[in-house]
Amino acid sequence: MSDLDERIEALRREGRYGEAARLCIEHGDPQRGSELLAAVWDFAGAVEVAERAGLLELAYKHALSGEDPHAAARLLAMLTEHPDRAPRAAQYAEAKGRLADAARLVEAAADLDGAAALYERAGELFDAARCRESQGQYREAGLLYERRVREAPDDGESALRLGRILAHFGRWDHAVRALQVAAGDPERRTGALELMVACFAALGLPDAAASRLDELRRDDPSLPIAVPEFLEEQFGDERGIAGLVRDGEADGGRLLAGRYRILRPLGAGATGRVLLAHDGFHDRDVAVKVLTVGSGSAGRDAYVRFAREARVAAGLDHPNVVRVFEFNPHGPFLVMEYMPGGTLEDRLEGGGRGVRLPVAKHVLVSVLNGLVAVHRRGVVHRDIKPANIFFGAAGDVKIGDFGVAHLADLGATLTGAMLGTLAYMAPEQVTGARRPDASTDLYALGVILFRILTGELPFAGPDFVTQHLSAPVPLPSDRAPALGTAYDALVAALLAKEAPARPRTAADARAMVETLPWLEPDERAVEVATGLETRLAEPEAQRVSSVPPPADVRYAPVEPLADGGYLARDHLLGRVVRMEPCDEPRARWLRGLALADNPWLQAVYLADPEQGTAILEHPTGRLLADLDPGPERRARIVSDVRRALARMHEAGIAHGAVRADMVRVADGRAVLLVPLHPPPHATPEADLTALDTLDRGHPR
Repeated sequence: MSDLDERIEALRREGRYGEAARLCIEHGDPQRGSELLAAVWDFAGAVEVAERAGLLELAYKHALSGEDPHAAARLLAMLTEHPDRAPRAAQYAEAKGRLADAARLVEAAADLDGAAALYERAGELFDAARCRESQGQYREAGLLYERRVREAPDDGESALRLGRILAHFGRWDHAVRALQVAAGDPERRTGALELMVACFAALGLPDAAASRLDELRRDDPSLPIAVPEFLEEQFGDERGIAGLVRDGEADGGRLLAGRYRILRPLGAGATGRVLLAHDGFHDRDVAVKVLTVGSGSAGRDAYVRFAREARVAAGLDHPNVVRVFEFNPHGPFLVMEYMPGGTLEDRLEGGGRGVRLPVAKHVLVSVLNGLVAVHRRGVVHRDIKPANIFFGAAGDVKIGDFGVAHLADLGATLTGAMLGTLAYMAPEQVTGARRPDASTDLYALGVILFRILTGELPFAGPDFVTQHLSAPVPLPSDRAPALGTAYDALVAALLAKEAPARPRTAADARAMVETLPWLEPDERAVEVATGLETRLAEPEAQRVSSVPPPADVRYAPVEPLADGGYLARDHLLGRVVRMEPCDEPRARWLRGLALADNPWLQAVYLADPEQGTAILEHPTGRLLADLDPGPERRARIVSDVRRALARMHEAGIAHGAVRADMVRVADGRAVLLVPLHPPPHATPEADLTALDTLDRGHPR
């Protein structure tokens, strides 16, 4: 026992726990100090010490022991953002009988089975069903929703979800009963009636279907009058959901697994194809990856990798990792987040510099943020390449395709280490000489960075193996002299032949990226000449304002607006967006609006009070206040606005400014613009009254 341990133990024996705790903290052992304080019932002090040291699960344990609900709630919210720590905290919550809190933590750690079981024990049947449904366990989810509806007959959301599950599996009579309950909820009424039309049509009850359609048309006269036309518009088939279910059962063409309506192919490879589909349960577009290999050992190996991708990706919940919503082993297929912006490969495949340097920084930092989360889980991706880096609608960048990923705690064979794409493989992957680790992914990112900077691969092949193992690492400045030497050291570090010579972690690599001047060469000269270089080096907090940033960043100002915002061109996605100053209250309001996202409501892409910026869609077209549409066109415009409001009201948000100067009209749709501030005293009823005024042709 060391002298320090003896002193601490002596103080403890004398009952001087506070002094012993301070000694532990002063000598870098806050965990022991926190436990000493808890031993004498100083739970508040124990929580403070543990939380200050970042020991969130320990702080949560002491908050529970001290029966401090405010501290426990605060720490619970923090722990759900740290899925690697959530399981231990869940054990503490379960031991204290806080089953719902334990379920939230287990769900944050992506253990949906465990979360569902805990939610059910806690009596939180809706959340239990939601977890089962997200796993594709529809029978179990349906039974739980059914129990919830019996327990709470006014729970319209549970009734609607139950109706959808029953309808999509052809149990239309039972679905109608659930949907009748959901129709009693004003916020779920429209969705319930739409599905009831389809169910009554499937049951061969045209009068009942027409009656429900009449109810819908009283709210939205622009809907088709006849049931078949309505079903064609809503479901893409005049037979409605009955046609989709039957087609899906027959050949999988129109509806996959009774739920996903296939829209079009997105791509194909040697072992599968990716399809764009619409998820009718959640009313969202998704990407469905279907395995299409045959039988035999090759097929079994492909299936194993496919299932591994599902397991690994489903356990990762991070803004820079493509989400997996469901794995269906009977397809088999994966249902993933749809990334409409394509891949980095799409931008690089034409040769030459595919992205500008500010965009390159955005891509690198995003990928490294994702890798930090991936590696923290003990996962090595092992196939980082441009085709596996995806862009979302808002320009967000995410890592996808974990088909060859390796879970460090499960072990791996050296043969398995060879899986991946040869042009981006680290030397240890090529030889199988050592187990892949975080540095393996960083090597692949170094290859990507070299290609971004120069338009070429550092090792062009065809003998990739020899080149990766023994060829000298080329410098970007040799291939693209105009860049100068600013990026040479970073590339050399990432492409080091020996893994220990590379950055130790993705966070270390990210720190190196952040220090470099990611500006095009001509723009750097302009910055130095104008003094902007000094401004960009200032701390972020000192630069937050409504003043447009310089044109070298992703968003180049185009036109100032009267309210202090401005229109800007998004270099990453080639579109014009609206930029607005953003503080915390505005961010909260805009994030709420983002929950009501739909095609008829102006999209909120970002609300970041730390950067002081909000980014919104800039819809095309003219303001309704500047138009004089005829009765038919006005009816279509009002119908679109009504749909936007319905989604807002479902999310518990009132608009408060439904006017002609808040509606922008293009050829294909009308878009309701969002207020930039929460409207005082706004209600859904007032929104609908204002919409009626708009419908009668009063522009303001």
